[in-house]
Amino acid sequence: MKLYYFPGACSMAAHIALRESGLNFDLEKVDIMGGGKTDTGADFSSINPKGYVPALKLDNGQVLTEVGVVLQYIADQKPASGLAPAAGTLERYRLMEMLNFI
Repeated sequence: MKLYYFPGACSMAAHIALRESGLNFDLEKVDIMGGGKTDTGADFSSINPKGYVPALKLDNGQVLTEVGVVLQYIADQKPASGLAPAAGTLERYRLMEMLNFI
């Protein structure tokens, strides 16, 4: 996996969740304010046409966006980490409620 991020943006939450989960991932900084290029020179709009972070590129090449979705995906990859309540529980829906509110 690869997390596209920008310092000080909400992508920090996904970065923390990835660290807490113990999953293997790479980081790639996106210059959101300076033209949307990544550290490797890629045009970020080709990765996420919405143009903002976080964007999580999965090992199969798919890209997930929206911090609430990315956080839940990370939690679901390592359920034992306790990052989120089990899917389908009322507690999980309360988490989704709060993530949407934030």
